[in-house]
Amino acid sequence: MEIICVDTDILIEYNRKKTKSESILYRLTGEYDIAVTTITVYEILRGDNQDEDRFWKEYFASIKVLPFSVETAETAAKIYKSLKSNMIDMPDLLIGAIAFHENIPLATLNKKHFQRIPGLKLLDF
Repeated sequence: MEIICVDTDILIEYNRKKTKSESILYRLTGEYDIAVTTITVYEILRGDNQDEDRFWKEYFASIKVLPFSVETAETAAKIYKSLKSNMIDMPDLLIGAIAFHENIPLATLNKKHFQRIPGLKLLDF
């Protein structure tokens, strides 16, 4: 199966759905191998709900977590310079840089931000 990177908003949408099988994450999991970035791990775990944290930590342990490395920092810096006049939120820039560096399509509900990153593959779903 092809690996994809899912943005934080996909995980939030899953968490908010009462019927998990109706979520985008549930559907994508059946079609792809799911990965997230270390930035997404941070964004999810910065909340206060310990029960949710436990669930997410177990989930992250079961999938591939893409790191923010020196190489992805260099990629992020290039993207930052190219977007300077039309900047996106820093977490989105870092998530996009990791997915771009890893050459993995990104699934997101916020295509408006991520489509500004030249060469980043966005998953249509």
